[in-house]
Parts: sequence; structure tokens; C-alpha cells
Amino acid sequence: MDVVIPSYNGRELLSKLIPNLARVGLADSVIVVDDASTDGSADFVRSQFPGIKIIARAHNGGFSAAVNDGIRATDSEFVLVLNNDVELTEGFLEPLLTVFADSDVFAVSPRILLGGWDGVDDGAKSAVWHHGMIYADHLQGISEVKSVFFVSGCAALYRRSMLNDLRGFDEAYAPFYWEDVDLSYRAWKRGWKSVYQPASRVAHVHSATISSLCRAYVDSIKTRNNLLFLWRNVEDKGLVRQHRIWLPLVLAKRVFSRDFAFLQGFLLARDKYSEALRFREEDSKYRVMSDKEIFEITGVRTT
Repeated sequence: MDVVIPSYNGRELLSKLIPNLARVGLADSVIVVDDASTDGSADFVRSQFPGIKIIARAHNGGFSAAVNDGIRATDSEFVLVLNNDVELTEGFLEPLLTVFADSDVFAVSPRILLGGWDGVDDGAKSAVWHHGMIYADHLQGISEVKSVFFVSGCAALYRRSMLNDLRGFDEAYAPFYWEDVDLSYRAWKRGWKSVYQPASRVAHVHSATISSLCRAYVDSIKTRNNLLFLWRNVEDKGLVRQHRIWLPLVLAKRVFSRDFAFLQGFLLARDKYSEALRFREEDSKYRVMSDKEIFEITGVRTT
């Protein structure tokens, strides 16, 4: 198994994560992808952890590009993708591996506890379809392996052969957000499962890097990528019709509430609308499951 860690200006976080990986027995096949950091992260890892492989990107490309570079450098059956701000528990890997006894499983997520070991579980990912829009959500109190809408890119184990067939994470979502939703959804369309395994646990200091960015900018990217996900993936005629009917009303409401970040995100997405439809058409030939089948299997709520 290979471990891929995308990192931008994460020197301090890596100084904690890499020893943590060693304590849980996962330091042998670690690839840190430094996404053109300015804090000396790459040199720090080379000097302090010489056994760790470093891929130093010349230009910052965001989460998808960094992880894809790491995936291309792997050759194991499974790839563990981790944010640089997670903490692992001893023995967390074995429960994840057992799920892959099912040959249709594409990816598995552990219990992801936000902010520390007493935090809210962000691992059992679901979604809500409301007024022609889709919103990511998470479930609480799940005590057994369960199919989920997507696995979070902050901590997930993937089957590498399927990752390669899917061409990895879609870099259209750069720099961050919704790329992990898109990846799992494209896998579901091919009949490949994303599942949640609560017997495995990690703690996540949520968005440690993103939290330093301007809130309005982050919110505009979230909106842009939410819309791109819909346009690039959802094919059901009824759902598409709902989206087209409700989107002008959603935009009007955001104008009234002066939600300029949402409106900026819409404008950014609109520039990529034609590209999104071309992608959907090209990808459609691989799809064996409908949107509504995926919604039912993964428990997407419609309101």
C-alpha cells in the first residue's frame, strides 16, 4: 500500500503527521507531494525524514493535481490519500482493508472526527437534493459498514486500478472542494462502491490550510464547484429539469440576500458550462447506474 499526502505550506503539520505514520507502521511507502510551497516544506522533509519520497511541484495546482501526481508515482494495489492535518490511530488500516474483499468496492472512508477525538464524525458522507441543487451532508451514529455518497479526500483508501480507470481526481475543480464528491460519483456511475467503515478512526483539523484564505473566495469556489459537479455528472432528465427551473430562483434569492460570493461562484461556473456538458457526454458511455439509483443506494435525501 502507498500513502499519498498532498501538502501546501504544511511544514509544521508534516512534522507531526510523518512521525504519526511511523508509529502506526505506515512510513515505508509515503509520498509527500509538495504543491509549490513557500515555507520550505520540501527541504524540511528531505532533511528530517530522508526515507520519505518527495514530489516537488513547480507550480501550485491545488488538491487534485497534487494527489494525481502522487497516484502516478504509486504501484501498490491500494492508495491511502491523507490530508497533512490528520492524526491516525494504531490499527486503523486493517478495518479499511477488510472492506475490499468485495471486488466492487472502489473506496472506503474511516470515521473522521473533526477537531479532535471528541469531535463530530464527518466520515459517513451523504447529500441532500433541494430545489434543484445538491448539498453535501454527513450522517451521525452509523455503527456498521455503509454505502455512502462519497468518501472524503482528507482520509480515504482507494483501489488503484479503479483510480486509474477514472483518470484520478478531476482537476477542473482546482484548487479545492467537490473533487472527492465527483470522483466517488463517477465511480458509482460505473457500479463501483464508496463505503464508510466506522471501525477505523482518524482525527481531522478541518481545512487547516484553507482556513487561512479569504472566506468570500473560498465560498465562491465552493459554489462554482457545486454547480460544476451538477453539470458534469447529473443526467436524469427530471433532476436536470428541476435544476433548470430552480436555479434562477436560487440566484434571485442570493441577489436579495447580497450573497456576492455565491453569485461570483455562479459566474465562474458559467464560464465552464459547455466544458462540463462535454465531459458529461464523454463519460456517459461508461455509466451503468442512474442518478436516482445512486441517490437511493447512498441515502440522498430529497426535499
